[in-house]
Amino acid sequence: MQIRHYIPSDAPAVLQLWDTAGVRAGYAPQDEAGLRALLLAHSDFSAAHTFVLDVDGQAQGFINGCTGAHLAQGAVRGYVSCLLLSEALDTDENARVLLTALEDSFRQAGKSVSAVTFFNPIRLPWIIPGTPGHQHNNMPGIPRDLPLYQRMLQYGYREAATEMAMYLDLSAYAYPPAMAEKERAMAQEGYTVARYQPGLHEGLDDMLSALGNSMWSSEIPAAASAGQYLLVGLKGHTVAGFTGPIYPEPSGRGYFAGLGVAPQYEGHGLGTLLFNRLCLAERACGAQYMSLFTGVNNPAQRIYQAAGFTPRRYFAVMIKEL
Repeated sequence: MQIRHYIPSDAPAVLQLWDTAGVRAGYAPQDEAGLRALLLAHSDFSAAHTFVLDVDGQAQGFINGCTGAHLAQGAVRGYVSCLLLSEALDTDENARVLLTALEDSFRQAGKSVSAVTFFNPIRLPWIIPGTPGHQHNNMPGIPRDLPLYQRMLQYGYREAATEMAMYLDLSAYAYPPAMAEKERAMAQEGYTVARYQPGLHEGLDDMLSALGNSMWSSEIPAAASAGQYLLVGLKGHTVAGFTGPIYPEPSGRGYFAGLGVAPQYEGHGLGTLLFNRLCLAERACGAQYMSLFTGVNNPAQRIYQAAGFTPRRYFAVMIKEL
């Protein structure tokens, strides 16, 4: 038994691990093409940060990570993507040696932190518990219901935050009657929600700058420039908040990049109105369900719960100083 770097001929064994150990961990099953697209042929996949536990020439364990200066905090961070072990070899010690190999590769690349967060660009879908196979498109951390969570705590990782995954079957969503009245009252104060129109609506970049989220600052202007369906909260013609872009993913999930209202426009109900309009728009464009994750202490969860979302799984954002 040895730990070595991944090589392309390991792909069939990794697929078998994914559809056994990975499915037990909650990941969505994949075929060969699906796993290649998601992971093995991803632009941020690197054999330098990918290892297998080799038993008699067969990969019985697998770990992948990624890093790079182009990633969020990539100058100092390496990101752990996934760790899989066959059922017979799923032990604390084998998990430790795979993690150690990955961490050592991060150190050799000059990184000082190993992290499991939603900033990892390798996005791996998982099945939402209690649903007919509905998927969320990314794990934002280590599921707290898996042995790996306790193992990583033992190996020096700390839980920097806890994320709660929430879910809504859109066929059960109804626009709250009180929301229409709220919409009318807000309009009298000059606050409205509309589809973003370049040239008519101003201040999108300023709003995103005020929110200070690097992922939104990259994704949302690009979506607006491409003419994607983006909802904005407005004060007159000035963009005060956003949600979207709005479209159904191939899984049937209504895509959700986030919800934000610039600090100077908070307290007028724009966040609640934007989110309920988002649910309506996602259902109208053909989405079957929505899912999202939010910090367990994030006040925005009240907006989601009021719209009918329920918690389905909890994830630990984990950090280790190397």
